[in-house]
Amino acid sequence: MPMVKNLENVHQELMDIARESNRLSYTKYTSDDVEKLQNRLRQIDSQYNEGTFNNPEMNSGRYEDDGNAQVVHELEKVHNTLHRMLSRID
Repeated sequence: MPMVKNLENVHQELMDIARESNRLSYTKYTSDDVEKLQNRLRQIDSQYNEGTFNNPEMNSGRYEDDGNAQVVHELEKVHNTLHRMLSRID
């Protein structure tokens, strides 16, 4: 699916966090390991407001940016993954 440039960057960072969380899930990880990923996710969260990402390139309606729904879904999935990982720590 095509995306505006700003969302491509967010998408790539989310995919990187998802890959890292997947890799960690097969190891004996600590809350510090998960917290590092959460800090990266917070940077993305700071760009998210009212169902869309702040995008200086945006010319159309905010909710119509190509790829916005996909990236919002990915953000939610990564949040849920990190939450589950934290709940499994002894």
